[in-house]
Amino acid sequence: MKTLVAYYSKSGNNEYLARRLASELGCDCERIVPRFGGMFFQLLFTAFKKGFGIGRLSRDPAGYNRVVLCGPLWMGHLAYPALAFIKKHGEKIPSLCFATCCGGDDAQKDSQFGYGAIFTMLEGLMPGKLIAAEAFPIGLILPEGVSSEEVMKARLSDANFSGAITERFARFAGKAKA
Repeated sequence: MKTLVAYYSKSGNNEYLARRLASELGCDCERIVPRFGGMFFQLLFTAFKKGFGIGRLSRDPAGYNRVVLCGPLWMGHLAYPALAFIKKHGEKIPSLCFATCCGGDDAQKDSQFGYGAIFTMLEGLMPGKLIAAEAFPIGLILPEGVSSEEVMKARLSDANFSGAITERFARFAGKAKA
C-alpha cells in the first residue's frame, strides 16, 4: 500500500510523531505549511475554521492509497492547517488515518477540549474513509502530577518516547499498515 504521512506541527511534537510514523511505515512524509500568518492568525483561523488555506504540496495525496495526517488540537479544534488539508484534499484521499500529539489526557477525551469530538468531526468530513484515529497525549511521557505548564512545554524525542506511548504507537502503526 502506498502511504503518505502529512503533518502540521507548531511545537514539533506532531512533526516528531509524523516522521516516526513515516519511518515505521516506510513511506513518504510531507509537511503542511499554512499560506499565511503567524501563531495568532493560526489560532484565529482554527477558532473560526476559516483561513487562507495551505501552501502547495510537493506530493499529491491523490497518488496514495492511504494518507496518515498528524496535527495538533487547539482549543478543542483541529489546528486550521490540518483542517485545510482535509478540506482541500479529502475527496481525493481513498483512506485516512489521523494521529495527534495533544495536551489533554484520555480522561478528558470527551470534554469540551478533548480529542473525541475531533475524531467524530473527521468521520463526518471523511465518511467511510477514516480507518483509524489516535491521540498521543504528551502526559504519556511525563511523570504523574506535573503542572499544565510542564505539559505544554514537553517535547517528544527519542530519549522520552518509551513506555505507554510506544505501545499506543505500535497499535496505531499496525492499523495504518493494514
